[in-house]
Amino acid sequence: MDPAYQINAPAVVSEVIEGEAIVMHLKSGKYFSAASSGGLIWACIERSQPISHVVELFFAQYTVTVDQAKAAVDGFIAELLAHELIRPMDGGEPATKVSLSDIGGSTTRHTYLAPVLNVYSDMQDLLLLDPIHDVDEAGWPTPAASTKT
Repeated sequence: MDPAYQINAPAVVSEVIEGEAIVMHLKSGKYFSAASSGGLIWACIERSQPISHVVELFFAQYTVTVDQAKAAVDGFIAELLAHELIRPMDGGEPATKVSLSDIGGSTTRHTYLAPVLNVYSDMQDLLLLDPIHDVDEAGWPTPAASTKT
């Protein structure tokens, strides 16, 4: 079985901008960034790619062996899981495989840089104060029903 992962929505929101993944964990108040090879892995997860395909794309993009690509992807996935940024796929239809150009990669192999997940907590208090955390499924500006009496 070839596992695949998905973004841990709605607790996690993200965007990949010019190869860099910017990720916010709304429940913890931490935010994260991953550029270069980490951004490529995140872009694959956003598109629900099976891990074997992520490894293939990683190998095609960077000057690594297949074993190095697998170790890099597996290690980065483990770090994302530890921060609760992703979760295993819920099943459903397998995603259509993407190409490097679909996720901002190129056909030229680049010098390998290990994927790094940068973790920031300097704005944690401010992010947790945001009133958007106190809403129900209807969204802002509808406050969540109070459980206090």
